[in-house]
Amino acid sequence: MVTAFQFAVGGVFGMDSPQRLLLHALLSGLGNAVRRNDGSAADRYHRRISQIAGHFDTNPAVSEALERLLSASSQWLETKVAERSEAEQQVLQLMERVTELL
Repeated sequence: MVTAFQFAVGGVFGMDSPQRLLLHALLSGLGNAVRRNDGSAADRYHRRISQIAGHFDTNPAVSEALERLLSASSQWLETKVAERSEAEQQVLQLMERVTELL
């Protein structure tokens, strides 16, 4: 018998580890914070993603994509609120790339 959790982790999301599931959730949170222009929430998600990024060092493509995303989200956080549109698009595009690689 397959539990709902096993189905969601293995079937729907195509993820096979708790780190990938956590990263997916953190990426979703970061995206929502960026879209809402919520700097404090985005900062918390950015910091948490940077903490778990080391788990993906064995996958060079994911690791590189995460580095680029973290760099872009740092830039977004440093940008004045009224001028974040371009940086927002870059962060969202890089998040999509990381998600595709997972």
